[in-house]
Parts: sequence; structure tokens; C-alpha cells
Amino acid sequence: MDEYVVVVFPDDREVNLDHRPYGRTNHILKVETGTHAFDLGTPRNYRPASQTRQVVDTDLAHPLEVIFEKKSRKARVR
Repeated sequence: MDEYVVVVFPDDREVNLDHRPYGRTNHILKVETGTHAFDLGTPRNYRPASQTRQVVDTDLAHPLEVIFEKKSRKARVR
């Protein structure tokens, strides 16, 4: 059965679904029902590093949101 997910990130990035390129952030993606691993590939300037989520009972108007945040830059010590 088809399910719907939107992977949220401040920048436009490629989304990996189950370790393969699948789509872009901030766009609705159609996926199969089940448990899936999501990440944003490289550079790894986001957190968490990946998310495994069960995708079930979604529809186009109510996709599952998978939210990634930008890692904060560490201050340089001089």
C-alpha cells in the first residue's frame, strides 16, 4: 500500500530511503507501508544521523514528517 512522507530540513537535500537515493527534502515522497531508514547523505551536517520510522496510515494530505535539524557550528578556538 502507498504511504506518504515528507522529510523536513532547512535546505534542499537528497533524501536516502533505506540507504538509497529516493527524493528531495521538503517534498512529499510516496513510499511502501513498513519500516524505513531515512538519512540525508553527505555532508553530515545534520542530526540525527539517521531515523528509522514505521510508515503506516498516512495519506497525501497527512504525510508522516521526518524532521532533521542542522548541526550547530562549533566555535573555533584560537
